[in-house]
Amino acid sequence: MFLLPKGKPLVENFPIAKLQLPEALDKLKNGKLTGCAIFDFPASDCALIYEEGRLISVLMRRNKIEEKDADALRALVDQIILTDSGSFNVYGFTKDVNQAVLALIRGVKVLDRQELKMIDFKNLRERIKNERMTATLKISTDQSVGMILYRDGETVGFFDDTADAIENSPAKVQQIATLPGATVDLMAIRGTDGVNQDLSAQVNIRSLWASAKGDVFAAPEPANVFQPQAVAAPQPPPVAANSAEVETAIIAIANASLGKLGKTLVDKELLNAGGIKALKDESKLRDFLNAVEKSSILLASANKIKEMRNAISLEVEKL
Repeated sequence: MFLLPKGKPLVENFPIAKLQLPEALDKLKNGKLTGCAIFDFPASDCALIYEEGRLISVLMRRNKIEEKDADALRALVDQIILTDSGSFNVYGFTKDVNQAVLALIRGVKVLDRQELKMIDFKNLRERIKNERMTATLKISTDQSVGMILYRDGETVGFFDDTADAIENSPAKVQQIATLPGATVDLMAIRGTDGVNQDLSAQVNIRSLWASAKGDVFAAPEPANVFQPQAVAAPQPPPVAANSAEVETAIIAIANASLGKLGKTLVDKELLNAGGIKALKDESKLRDFLNAVEKSSILLASANKIKEMRNAISLEVEKL
């Protein structure tokens, strides 16, 4: 989870499971939001930055990997459909604060985890002012995080991890700066970096959403991999396949039945089972199949899930 400043609360703790993404983003656009929308998932986070209703930046963080802008929007759609928990929050900012938050999200790192005690803080402030930086200065310890927000070199607000809103007083941030082990990050943007773009015009969220929901609820087209083959005579025992080949085949089976979410579900349950080789154990195979079936109830018909189970079982026999 990453910490972003909180502004004027417009939506707080709305369940993501109840969210219709295209409608929600349309409201933010039509409402001319200047601020951020935050999707807080159990194992990932996504932040959308708006300027007068234009979507100017998106950042998704999951599994220590960052995705930005168009890629992050596509990942967000998948994450919402896969997740049945999490919260949606929207905060409004002044234009000056919004630009500083944009720097926090997509700015160039001028300083990267520098020890505060090694920095001439007065000279750093003068540099920010003289270079008219739009930036966020983040001061961190193991227990606390504080931020100083700048627009064109001027301080426009302060925030820390105990605050509910942008503050005008530096007291709490100054206190964090005195703690042992404090480090400093400085992220800055230049001029109109990213401000003029509108990602909602570049990425058709409604189309992505409809496609993803279609993959989930529409009955998948028949796939040859699931069609039982007529057996006219006893067949020779299958040639043993290596575990990588079997895993690839199982993922292909899941994708053919469940759409693009198939790989995600199989990867997750294989990890829980202890890997592909663990499926040689009948009880672990049964648990794996039951877990995949449970996650697939909304993704395919009962007959299609049954066919998928049978096809996966046949592949596992090759181990």
